[in-house]
Amino acid sequence: MSRSKRFTVSVLLLFGFVVAPVVAADYPVRPIRLIVPYPPGGTLDILARGIGPELTTQLGQPIVIENRPGAAGAIGADVVAKATPDGYTLLIGGGSGTAVQALLRNVPYDPVKAFSPIGTLATFPSVLIVNSATPAKSVQELIALAKASPGKLSYGSPGTGNINNLVGELFKSLAGVDIVHVPYKGAALVITDVVAGHVPVGFVLLPGAMGQLRSGKLRALAVTTEERVSAVPDVPSMREAGVRDLVLFDWSGLFAPAGTPTTVITRLGAEVKKVVLSPQMRQRSVEQGFEPKALSVEEMAALIKSDADKWARIVKQTGTRLE
Repeated sequence: MSRSKRFTVSVLLLFGFVVAPVVAADYPVRPIRLIVPYPPGGTLDILARGIGPELTTQLGQPIVIENRPGAAGAIGADVVAKATPDGYTLLIGGGSGTAVQALLRNVPYDPVKAFSPIGTLATFPSVLIVNSATPAKSVQELIALAKASPGKLSYGSPGTGNINNLVGELFKSLAGVDIVHVPYKGAALVITDVVAGHVPVGFVLLPGAMGQLRSGKLRALAVTTEERVSAVPDVPSMREAGVRDLVLFDWSGLFAPAGTPTTVITRLGAEVKKVVLSPQMRQRSVEQGFEPKALSVEEMAALIKSDADKWARIVKQTGTRLE
């Protein structure tokens, strides 16, 4: 290598080492894209639009929400996995979504290694919903109805491989009933069709159903937590309703592309934690069916690993087919 080229390379390396930390320290200096890998109206979309304005205030730059649904969240996640790791493209993801993506075929990224965890936002259960005109007014009445007509009842979920599809299949297994799965492209469509009576039963995440539950257009038969949740105190847990081993809940968090500078991750994590633990956000979250949860990056990484093992077992137990 010539002397002039060596000099140029040395200057570039020095420039890179000097400038990168300055840029990270100044972060953010422009709007941040927050990718929601599911359609509008779903649980993660509701949560993203709830925290977006709060993070905008904390960071001093707009948080721009962008819905990129499809393939159990893998399409939107792929956008973030391939983005420049500079903190300006983030992903809001669910624990089950990350785990299930790891079980999908032909996913163009490693669901665990492609992202840097920033921090958790909330936990939330699934809820068993029925049309208000459905004769079943309890889980046991629904089970009896299903056993009386095997294969005649159907349930909707936001897609094959979605957490609610897995919850539905686990419910079928534990309750010993034959109910046909109808996959939809998002929770909002499931809820719309259950309200309209096109499908009698649905499994969705609780926050997405709160509006229709409050209006009386839907009836909730059970939530999938160990105990009742404060947002719907009159709705029993599955354990109370007689399906004792159906105790599952999901969680959400923010992710950045792998390789994002540690200073950026640290800044984002600190601001996210402030938002999650703020009294106004806590009250709003609980009213919407969320339970605020602020874990550290290390705790979040451990949770991702344990979730991957848990959901792999459930996929195997239920025989759910993943595309």
